[in-house]
Amino acid sequence: MRLQVREVVGLALLLAAMGGFWLWQQQQAVPQLPGATVVEDAINGGMARAITLQSSMSEEEVRAFYRSNLPGRGWVYCGTQATPGCTNVFMALAGEDVEIDVYRRADDTTRTGRTVEVWVQPQESRTRVVIYESSEQP
Repeated sequence: MRLQVREVVGLALLLAAMGGFWLWQQQQAVPQLPGATVVEDAINGGMARAITLQSSMSEEEVRAFYRSNLPGRGWVYCGTQATPGCTNVFMALAGEDVEIDVYRRADDTTRTGRTVEVWVQPQESRTRVVIYESSEQP
């Protein structure tokens, strides 16, 4: 079976579009914390994906990693869950004394889009990190 030029060009365009979409998604994805182990990856009621990691990095190193790596993927630091209008995740998740960093898309002017929320929990010999990726608010 011989392919016609039109079919070859169509297939090439389709593959290029798929590759471009995959690259675009990868560039927006939350970067993996170097050396961290994924402990759990779950969807919480369709509202947010929660990825739990264990890391040997300190709390300050984890926060610095995300503050320096998320902006290059189109995310901007909004504040903490206590900052009005920042979070899409249930506020009482951690309690009032816990600082959860919240990032929004740079083009989210209405503050109703997706969020990335980083909850860093120092423990005795390691750091537990929970990354919440929320969906858009209705």
